[in-house]
Amino acid sequence: MKFDLTDLRIFLSAVDAGSLTAAAARNNIVVAAVSARLKRMEAAFDLDLFERTGRGIRPTLAGEMLARHARKIIGDARQIEAELDEFAEGRSGRVRILSNTNILAEHMPTALGTFLAANPDINVSISDRPSFEVITMLKNGDADVGIVATSADMSGLERTRFVPDRLVLVVPPAFDLPQGPIDFVRILDFRLIGLQEKVALSQFLRRAAGELGRELNIRMRMDGFEGICRMVECNAGIAIIPESAARRYETFMKFRIVAIEDSWAERELYLCVKSEAQLPRYARALVAHLRDYAVSFADSDPASR
Repeated sequence: MKFDLTDLRIFLSAVDAGSLTAAAARNNIVVAAVSARLKRMEAAFDLDLFERTGRGIRPTLAGEMLARHARKIIGDARQIEAELDEFAEGRSGRVRILSNTNILAEHMPTALGTFLAANPDINVSISDRPSFEVITMLKNGDADVGIVATSADMSGLERTRFVPDRLVLVVPPAFDLPQGPIDFVRILDFRLIGLQEKVALSQFLRRAAGELGRELNIRMRMDGFEGICRMVECNAGIAIIPESAARRYETFMKFRIVAIEDSWAERELYLCVKSEAQLPRYARALVAHLRDYAVSFADSDPASR
């Protein structure tokens, strides 16, 4: 490299001031040091960067070209410094979160919404992934924070209990099913309304059916739980969704909620990181916020106590 940032700062001071004496004063160094740096730059490029006049100095065409680039380089350096300062102080950055369908739809809008409102310089990217993928990506450094189910192997990760993830069956009001819990193997006898195939909940239910040697009988796939509940209300099929969504939509839709007897329907979810101490400060702030959210949710949800 034929120059450094200090050279460029002194060079621009000389261009703007039109005087070695003024450039020296702006940089708190002696005139001889300014002259030596400028001569060294000219020798390195084998170009005259200034014309010496009786009234001071002015840049040559080569000097004007260098000044344009130098201003951009100095500006970029200042921007980098400012962003790194914000990064170090935990005021700026992006957190990568992976979670399952229930958390994304039922909890993250509130949990993340309040955090982002209070931290305008922090951004979040979030993806819907099955628990086994979340764990792999956390360990590989492809995500900062993950939400996984109890059944997943969380060895090697730091974890904190988050929120329950109860799944229930929703059926039309007059659907011929008992009020009590129903086995998943019995549910598989009916036509289902489901989420899109790549969504984590869809993948989970497909694996659960495969373990029984069965397949899901999906009649139609929707993009969200509200659409699914509307289809159920219209007697188009039945569906498995998070209980929190079912309870919300039953306040203004007509369907019944039926418990699922299989143990996997009642799950605890955990907040996981590879190493909280190694996370940037802004990511640690989000983890702390999510823990606080879990506590407040438990206090407001009698079934989680």
